[in-house]
Amino acid sequence: MKDFPEVDGWTVVPLSGDLDDYTAQEVRLLLDALVADGATRVVIDLASVPFVDSTGLGVLIAAARRAREDDGAIRLACVGPRVQDVIELSGVSALLRTYPDVAAACA
Repeated sequence: MKDFPEVDGWTVVPLSGDLDDYTAQEVRLLLDALVADGATRVVIDLASVPFVDSTGLGVLIAAARRAREDDGAIRLACVGPRVQDVIELSGVSALLRTYPDVAAACA
């Protein structure tokens, strides 16, 4: 598995491209593997993700729930305006906290 940087005990996972029905399975497998390997504090960097659909949100929510079961958390960083709108309109903001940048998410 690819090594991801750690910042203050948080594993930072940069994603790129749309997070939708076509890419969700790959992201789900990645996040499952990270949590299984003990990375329960994960910051997902969405700076290069212009679009997220309901399938993508489902992947993020499922990962957050798995991390919480192990006393961890999933945080979202660098969320663009379109993605932020989807997160807020769907009510997912109650489950996933967003941060303006990776440094803030890892603090």
